[in-house]
Amino acid sequence: MHKVLGHRLALLAAVAVVAVLAASCGSSGHGTTTTTSAPAATSRPTTTTRPSTTTSTTAALTTAHGPVTVLSPIGLHVRTGPSRSAKVIGSAGQGAVLQLLAYTSQHGGWYKVLGTTLTGWISADPAYSTRGQFSSFSSPAFGVLYPQGWTQAGRPRTGVTFRSPSPTEKVIIQTAPSLAKLPAAAQGAGVSQSSSRIFVACGVTGYFVTYTTSTPHRYLAGIALLLDAHHALGLRATYTSPSQLRTVLDFVNSLSFPFAVCIGGAPTTTVAHTKASTTTTAAASKTAPKKH
Repeated sequence: MHKVLGHRLALLAAVAVVAVLAASCGSSGHGTTTTTSAPAATSRPTTTTRPSTTTSTTAALTTAHGPVTVLSPIGLHVRTGPSRSAKVIGSAGQGAVLQLLAYTSQHGGWYKVLGTTLTGWISADPAYSTRGQFSSFSSPAFGVLYPQGWTQAGRPRTGVTFRSPSPTEKVIIQTAPSLAKLPAAAQGAGVSQSSSRIFVACGVTGYFVTYTTSTPHRYLAGIALLLDAHHALGLRATYTSPSQLRTVLDFVNSLSFPFAVCIGGAPTTTVAHTKASTTTTAAASKTAPKKH
Protein backbone atom coordinates (compact mmCIF):
# COMPACT_ATOMS: atom_id res chain seq x y z
CA MET A 1 0.00 0.00 0.00
CA HIS A 2 2.72 2.50 1.04
CA LYS A 3 4.71 1.50 -2.06
CA VAL A 4 1.80 2.31 -4.39
CA LEU A 5 1.22 5.63 -2.65
CA GLY A 6 4.90 6.58 -2.99
CA HIS A 7 4.82 5.75 -6.67
CA ARG A 8 1.79 8.04 -7.20
CA LEU A 9 3.42 10.89 -5.28
CA ALA A 10 6.54 10.53 -7.43
CA LEU A 11 4.39 10.63 -10.55
CA LEU A 12 2.56 13.77 -9.39
CA ALA A 13 5.88 15.46 -8.64
CA ALA A 14 7.15 14.69 -12.13
CA VAL A 15 4.00 16.16 -13.67
CA ALA A 16 4.45 19.34 -11.58
CA VAL A 17 8.05 19.70 -12.76
CA VAL A 18 6.96 19.35 -16.38
CA ALA A 19 4.31 22.06 -15.84
CA VAL A 20 6.84 24.47 -14.34
CA LEU A 21 9.28 23.89 -17.21
CA ALA A 22 6.54 24.48 -19.74
CA ALA A 23 5.58 27.75 -18.03
CA SER A 24 9.20 28.95 -18.05
CA CYS A 25 9.35 28.51 -21.85
CA GLY A 26 6.21 30.60 -22.36
CA SER A 27 5.75 34.28 -23.11
CA SER A 28 8.10 35.58 -20.39
CA GLY A 29 11.01 33.81 -22.14
CA HIS A 30 10.49 35.73 -25.43
CA GLY A 31 10.96 39.10 -23.67
CA THR A 32 14.68 38.54 -23.26
CA THR A 33 15.29 37.61 -26.85
CA THR A 34 16.54 40.30 -29.27
CA THR A 35 15.53 39.70 -32.81
CA THR A 36 17.53 41.52 -35.52
CA SER A 37 15.60 41.99 -38.69
CA ALA A 38 16.00 44.14 -41.82
CA PRO A 39 14.56 47.61 -41.33
CA ALA A 40 11.36 48.39 -43.13
CA ALA A 41 11.85 50.05 -46.52
CA THR A 42 11.05 53.77 -46.40
CA SER A 43 10.72 56.24 -49.24
CA ARG A 44 13.08 59.22 -49.38
CA PRO A 45 11.66 62.40 -47.93
CA THR A 46 10.03 64.58 -50.55
CA THR A 47 12.19 67.58 -51.43
CA THR A 48 10.49 70.80 -52.44
CA THR A 49 12.55 72.75 -54.96
CA ARG A 50 12.25 76.49 -54.45
CA PRO A 51 12.70 78.92 -57.29
CA SER A 52 16.24 80.33 -57.47
CA THR A 53 16.67 83.75 -55.93
CA THR A 54 20.01 84.40 -57.65
CA THR A 55 20.14 87.91 -59.09
CA SER A 56 21.14 88.10 -62.75
CA THR A 57 24.50 89.81 -63.34
CA THR A 58 23.73 90.58 -66.98
CA ALA A 59 23.56 94.33 -67.45
CA ALA A 60 20.52 95.81 -69.12
CA LEU A 61 20.68 96.72 -72.79
CA THR A 62 19.85 100.36 -73.43
CA THR A 63 18.71 101.56 -76.82
CA ALA A 64 20.91 104.40 -78.04
CA HIS A 65 21.36 106.43 -81.20
CA GLY A 66 23.92 108.67 -82.84
CA PRO A 67 27.45 108.35 -84.20
CA VAL A 68 30.33 106.64 -82.41
CA THR A 69 33.94 107.32 -83.43
CA VAL A 70 36.86 104.93 -82.94
CA LEU A 71 39.64 106.81 -81.11
CA SER A 72 42.24 104.10 -80.70
CA PRO A 73 45.20 104.55 -83.07
CA ILE A 74 45.27 100.79 -83.55
CA GLY A 75 41.54 100.53 -84.28
CA LEU A 76 39.02 98.20 -82.69
CA HIS A 77 37.74 94.69 -83.27
CA VAL A 78 34.04 94.31 -84.05
CA ARG A 79 32.60 91.31 -82.20
CA THR A 80 29.45 89.21 -82.18
CA GLY A 81 28.67 90.11 -78.56
CA PRO A 82 29.54 92.52 -75.73
CA SER A 83 32.61 90.68 -74.49
CA ARG A 84 36.26 90.30 -75.42
CA SER A 85 35.65 86.56 -75.57
CA ALA A 86 33.05 87.02 -78.32
CA LYS A 87 34.03 86.13 -81.87
CA VAL A 88 35.73 88.81 -83.96
CA ILE A 89 33.76 89.43 -87.15
CA GLY A 90 35.50 92.56 -88.41
CA SER A 91 37.53 95.62 -87.47
CA ALA A 92 37.24 99.39 -87.64
CA GLY A 93 40.20 101.73 -87.98
CA GLN A 94 40.86 104.93 -86.08
CA GLY A 95 38.43 107.63 -87.13
CA ALA A 96 35.77 105.15 -88.25
CA VAL A 97 32.29 106.58 -87.59
CA LEU A 98 29.69 103.91 -86.79
CA GLN A 99 26.00 104.27 -86.01
CA LEU A 100 25.07 103.47 -82.43
CA LEU A 101 22.21 101.01 -81.83
CA ALA A 102 22.50 100.09 -78.15
CA TYR A 103 24.71 100.21 -75.09
CA THR A 104 25.39 97.88 -72.17
CA SER A 105 27.63 98.35 -69.15
CA GLN A 106 28.32 94.60 -69.18
CA HIS A 107 32.02 93.61 -69.17
CA GLY A 108 33.24 97.19 -68.89
CA GLY A 109 30.83 98.75 -71.38
CA TRP A 110 30.07 97.94 -75.02
CA TYR A 111 28.39 99.68 -77.95
CA LYS A 112 26.28 97.82 -80.46
CA VAL A 113 27.02 99.52 -83.75
CA LEU A 114 25.95 99.41 -87.35
CA GLY A 115 28.26 99.69 -90.33
CA THR A 116 27.26 99.64 -93.96
CA THR A 117 27.66 95.87 -94.21
CA LEU A 118 28.00 94.68 -90.64
CA THR A 119 26.37 94.91 -87.21
CA GLY A 120 28.39 94.07 -84.12
CA TRP A 121 29.87 95.22 -80.82
CA ILE A 122 32.85 97.45 -80.04
CA SER A 123 34.36 98.46 -76.72
CA ALA A 124 32.77 101.52 -75.11
CA ASP A 125 35.91 102.17 -73.05
CA PRO A 126 36.51 105.93 -73.49
CA ALA A 127 40.16 105.16 -74.15
CA TYR A 128 39.10 103.45 -77.39
CA SER A 129 35.86 105.02 -78.62
CA THR A 130 33.58 107.97 -77.96
CA ARG A 131 30.18 109.36 -78.88
CA GLY A 132 30.06 111.93 -81.67
CA GLN A 133 31.90 112.59 -84.91
CA PHE A 134 35.50 113.71 -85.26
CA SER A 135 37.82 115.11 -87.88
CA SER A 136 41.37 113.86 -88.38
CA PHE A 137 44.64 115.79 -88.36
CA SER A 138 47.91 114.17 -89.43
CA SER A 139 51.46 115.38 -89.95
CA PRO A 140 54.96 113.88 -89.97
CA ALA A 141 55.15 114.67 -86.24
CA PHE A 142 51.82 113.35 -84.92
CA GLY A 143 48.23 112.50 -85.73
CA VAL A 144 45.10 113.21 -83.68
CA LEU A 145 41.31 113.32 -83.88
CA TYR A 146 39.39 116.45 -82.93
CA PRO A 147 35.66 117.07 -82.56
CA GLN A 148 33.70 117.97 -85.64
CA GLY A 149 33.00 121.71 -85.62
CA TRP A 150 36.37 122.59 -84.16
CA THR A 151 38.99 124.34 -86.29
CA GLN A 152 42.75 123.82 -86.47
CA ALA A 153 45.68 126.02 -87.44
CA GLY A 154 49.43 126.11 -86.95
CA ARG A 155 52.44 123.83 -87.26
CA PRO A 156 53.72 121.11 -84.92
CA ARG A 157 56.99 122.90 -84.10
CA THR A 158 55.25 126.06 -82.98
CA GLY A 159 52.01 124.40 -81.92
CA VAL A 160 48.88 123.26 -83.71
CA THR A 161 45.88 124.95 -82.09
CA PHE A 162 42.47 123.27 -82.14
CA ARG A 163 39.62 125.61 -81.20
CA SER A 164 36.03 124.82 -80.31
CA PRO A 165 33.16 127.05 -81.45
CA SER A 166 33.61 128.70 -78.05
CA PRO A 167 36.72 130.93 -78.41
CA THR A 168 37.86 130.24 -74.84
CA GLU A 169 38.19 126.47 -75.31
CA LYS A 170 41.27 125.20 -77.11
CA VAL A 171 43.84 122.41 -77.27
CA ILE A 172 47.41 123.08 -78.38
CA ILE A 173 49.73 120.24 -79.43
CA GLN A 174 53.39 121.02 -79.92
CA THR A 175 56.60 119.10 -80.58
CA ALA A 176 60.08 119.81 -79.21
CA PRO A 177 63.53 118.16 -79.06
CA SER A 178 63.10 117.50 -75.31
CA LEU A 179 60.60 117.75 -72.48
CA ALA A 180 62.39 120.82 -71.14
CA LYS A 181 61.72 122.68 -74.39
CA LEU A 182 57.94 122.22 -74.19
CA PRO A 183 55.82 125.11 -72.86
CA ALA A 184 54.26 124.50 -69.46
CA ALA A 185 50.58 123.65 -69.38
CA ALA A 186 49.99 125.87 -66.37
CA GLN A 187 50.82 129.47 -67.10
CA GLY A 188 49.75 132.67 -65.38
CA ALA A 189 48.94 133.74 -61.84
CA GLY A 190 46.33 132.06 -59.68
CA VAL A 191 46.87 128.56 -61.10
CA SER A 192 46.69 125.54 -58.77
CA GLN A 193 47.15 121.87 -59.57
CA SER A 194 43.98 119.88 -58.89
CA SER A 195 44.90 116.36 -60.04
CA SER A 196 47.67 114.28 -61.56
CA ARG A 197 47.62 110.74 -62.87
CA ILE A 198 49.72 108.48 -65.01
CA PHE A 199 48.37 108.28 -68.54
CA VAL A 200 49.41 106.17 -71.53
CA ALA A 201 49.03 107.80 -74.93
CA CYS A 202 49.77 105.48 -77.82
CA GLY A 203 52.20 103.46 -75.75
CA VAL A 204 53.98 106.48 -74.24
CA THR A 205 53.57 107.13 -70.53
CA GLY A 206 53.26 110.60 -69.03
CA TYR A 207 51.49 112.52 -66.30
CA PHE A 208 48.13 114.04 -67.20
CA VAL A 209 47.69 117.04 -64.92
CA THR A 210 44.66 119.30 -64.40
CA TYR A 211 44.59 122.78 -62.88
CA THR A 212 42.10 125.28 -61.53
CA THR A 213 42.56 129.01 -61.96
CA SER A 214 41.40 132.15 -60.21
CA THR A 215 39.47 133.10 -63.33
CA PRO A 216 35.87 131.86 -63.29
CA HIS A 217 35.09 129.12 -65.83
CA ARG A 218 38.75 128.66 -66.78
CA TYR A 219 40.44 125.30 -66.29
CA LEU A 220 43.76 123.99 -67.60
CA ALA A 221 45.13 120.52 -68.37
CA GLY A 222 48.20 119.08 -70.01
CA ILE A 223 50.49 116.13 -70.65
CA ALA A 224 54.12 115.93 -71.80
CA LEU A 225 55.40 112.82 -73.58
CA LEU A 226 58.98 111.83 -74.36
CA LEU A 227 58.84 109.94 -77.66
CA ASP A 228 62.56 109.17 -77.91
CA ALA A 229 65.88 110.75 -76.96
CA HIS A 230 65.38 113.65 -79.37
CA HIS A 231 61.63 114.07 -79.67
CA ALA A 232 58.97 115.16 -77.20
CA LEU A 233 55.35 116.14 -77.56
CA GLY A 234 53.16 118.24 -75.32
CA LEU A 235 49.43 118.82 -75.17
CA ARG A 236 47.91 121.68 -73.18
CA ALA A 237 44.26 122.59 -72.99
CA THR A 238 42.04 125.41 -71.79
CA TYR A 239 38.38 124.62 -71.08
CA THR A 240 35.42 126.25 -69.36
CA SER A 241 33.82 123.41 -67.41
CA PRO A 242 34.98 120.19 -65.72
CA SER A 243 32.57 118.35 -68.01
CA GLN A 244 34.73 119.42 -70.98
CA LEU A 245 37.67 117.40 -69.66
CA ARG A 246 36.23 114.38 -71.48
CA THR A 247 36.86 116.16 -74.79
CA VAL A 248 40.45 116.90 -73.81
CA LEU A 249 40.98 113.22 -73.02
CA ASP A 250 39.57 112.31 -76.44
CA PHE A 251 42.48 114.26 -77.95
CA VAL A 252 45.00 112.41 -75.78
CA ASN A 253 43.49 108.98 -76.45
CA SER A 254 43.62 109.50 -80.22
CA LEU A 255 47.24 110.71 -80.41
CA SER A 256 49.64 108.73 -82.58
CA PHE A 257 53.30 109.22 -83.49
CA PRO A 258 55.56 107.93 -86.27
CA PHE A 259 57.97 106.39 -83.76
CA ALA A 260 58.59 102.79 -82.77
CA VAL A 261 57.58 103.55 -79.19
CA CYS A 262 54.05 104.32 -80.36
CA ILE A 263 51.91 101.23 -80.78
CA GLY A 264 49.54 103.07 -83.12
CA GLY A 265 48.72 102.73 -86.75
CA ALA A 266 45.61 102.43 -88.85
CA PRO A 267 44.61 98.76 -89.19
CA THR A 268 43.10 97.23 -92.28
CA THR A 269 39.40 98.04 -92.01
CA THR A 270 37.04 95.17 -92.78
CA VAL A 271 33.79 96.80 -91.63
CA ALA A 272 32.26 99.44 -93.82
CA HIS A 273 31.86 102.79 -92.11
CA THR A 274 31.94 106.51 -92.62
CA LYS A 275 35.46 107.85 -92.31
CA ALA A 276 36.15 111.02 -90.39
CA SER A 277 37.01 114.02 -92.54
CA THR A 278 40.75 114.49 -92.81
CA THR A 279 43.06 117.49 -92.70
CA THR A 280 46.48 116.32 -93.85
CA THR A 281 49.77 118.16 -93.91
CA ALA A 282 51.81 115.02 -94.67
CA ALA A 283 51.54 111.27 -94.30
CA ALA A 284 52.77 109.73 -91.07
CA SER A 285 54.34 106.28 -91.03
CA LYS A 286 52.41 103.84 -88.81
CA THR A 287 52.18 100.21 -87.87
CA ALA A 288 49.20 97.96 -87.30
CA PRO A 289 49.43 95.97 -84.05
CA LYS A 290 46.69 93.94 -82.37
CA LYS A 291 43.44 95.68 -81.44
CA HIS A 292 41.18 95.67 -78.37
